[in-house]
Amino acid sequence: MKVSVIVPTYKRPSTLLQALNSLQEQTLREFEIVVVNNALDPRTDEVTRDFGNASRAPVRCIPSAPGALHEARHAGARVALGEILVFTDDDATFDPGWLQAYLEAFSGYPQMAAAGGPVHPVWEHDPPSWLRELMNAWGAKIFGPLSLIMDCYQDFRLGPDAFFYGVNMAIRRAALFEVGGFNPEAFGDHWLGDGESGLQLKLEAQGMPVGYVPGSLVFHHIPSQRMTVEYLCLRMGNQGAADIYTRFRGHVPSKARLLRLATAIVYRNGELWLNARRRKGRTDLSSLKIQLNAAKTRAQLTYVTRMLRDSSLRELLTRTDWLNESPDLASVPA
Repeated sequence: MKVSVIVPTYKRPSTLLQALNSLQEQTLREFEIVVVNNALDPRTDEVTRDFGNASRAPVRCIPSAPGALHEARHAGARVALGEILVFTDDDATFDPGWLQAYLEAFSGYPQMAAAGGPVHPVWEHDPPSWLRELMNAWGAKIFGPLSLIMDCYQDFRLGPDAFFYGVNMAIRRAALFEVGGFNPEAFGDHWLGDGESGLQLKLEAQGMPVGYVPGSLVFHHIPSQRMTVEYLCLRMGNQGAADIYTRFRGHVPSKARLLRLATAIVYRNGELWLNARRRKGRTDLSSLKIQLNAAKTRAQLTYVTRMLRDSSLRELLTRTDWLNESPDLASVPA
């Protein structure tokens, strides 16, 4: 077994089934599917079991600590049989050549530790005009708030220009375990770390090249509730928290340093936050940018003040291995 597909899912059995059915169309003949039930949801177990009865690929459904996405990914990695671990989300579908393209890239480039590929949107309904305008103004063929990668490169890349999102990434099992897995992202609604971007930073620090495989195409299904200013602000807030985690990961900052940083964030962004409040609900491009930037910087301040209050959060910043040494989730600050 060379390839394992790992699909964390959280109380979305209907979208999960859509993803599983799409995997049936893969041109690669031999692979396994590991569904990680991240909510201990009986309906998820039932859907996976029924699908497995007719699936051409072996399917397993395993439990994971509820709410922690990185723990769900790690639970799948621990039981997977493949040399290549391919991660995705339960709200994705796949080009038929998705897995074959990854396998060929890893076979052709034995030095490549991990890879990503394009992520195209499938809109539940036509996105509002302001969202299209915002995506066009983002400046690149990448739109982070919705984890979209719109054909950045036509050719394979290996090196600093390559990257991945969790909805479409593959990694050698040995490399994932060597660097200690994904960094944390969310514990339920509580954002802690920098997730797959942190994993990429750890790979780069170890000199493990990351590739971009243009033939490994995933379709990310975007429901109406994600086509709102509120949702995009939430995603930008998550990014703000992740930025602070990335800045301090690996050591415990002093309270004095955190106080200076909190003061600087307020000083730099106070006027921005007032402006965002005045423009709340507006969807012209200038107002959108202000609201998104305000959400990101407010979240940075919130994260810093949480570190000031909670020594357990400061200690968690020192953890570099979240895969081989599973943490006590009860210690994560709420």
